[in-house]
Amino acid sequence: MLWAAACGALAGAMLIFPDTAAEAARQGLFLWAHAVAPTLGPFMACMLMLSSRLGGGLWPRVVMGWLCGSPGSARLLLSAKPQGRAALRCAALTGTMSPMFFLGTADGWLGGGGMAVLVCHLLGALLMGLCIPADMKAAAPADPLPLHAALRDSAAALLLIGSCMMLGCVSAALTARALPFLSRELTAALQCGLEVTAGVKALIALGGPLTLPLACAACSFGGLSLLMQNAAFWQESGVGMGRLFLLRLIHGVVSGALCYALTCMLY
Repeated sequence: MLWAAACGALAGAMLIFPDTAAEAARQGLFLWAHAVAPTLGPFMACMLMLSSRLGGGLWPRVVMGWLCGSPGSARLLLSAKPQGRAALRCAALTGTMSPMFFLGTADGWLGGGGMAVLVCHLLGALLMGLCIPADMKAAAPADPLPLHAALRDSAAALLLIGSCMMLGCVSAALTARALPFLSRELTAALQCGLEVTAGVKALIALGGPLTLPLACAACSFGGLSLLMQNAAFWQESGVGMGRLFLLRLIHGVVSGALCYALTCMLY
């Protein structure tokens, strides 16, 4: 009921402010086309092929998930069909963004701080996962995925990512339009909460000594857009939106604190 009400309000806002909605959607699509699809698409197809040929437990797929980033990592773990606490632990471990985003796109935005943010981002996910006891040995065998199927699944995941990014950008822009009294800081926080790529870019534009820790916390939380992308995959294993939200909120706090401690030691 809540989601239906939110979607109805968003649709109404789009009718009232069509220019704002269209421009925000174009910005989301631009970010997807320039910062996400070129790096994630081919890489995800390769990871899907490799993960379908893995034997053993869940840890090899978790490591591949870190390399791929979510929601591609969730798609990789689906082939092993984790359930219960194992699924929750895998969701905690792999709710991360692609290293290629940090080392490619974000590193330029952060003036060379992408590696520090990435290390804290992954360490925070690892600490969270280690706090959830679960059996990581048993995994369902998967049929090897042919190239055409890997490309198909990769393309479908990319389209889902792009749609969620546009929805998040539109939601943030329309909320800011409806609340014009918000400060730049609150507007950036709102964008981070709804669509992390555009939100981090707005956060970095503000500057300040806490830019790296705040960017790390924002990327670790992921925003509503990334939560929806992950939920589309994890709901098959019984991990719903509420649990994913809590996991990502804790991840944001832990990773942000780690990044703050690291920046205090380095600078």
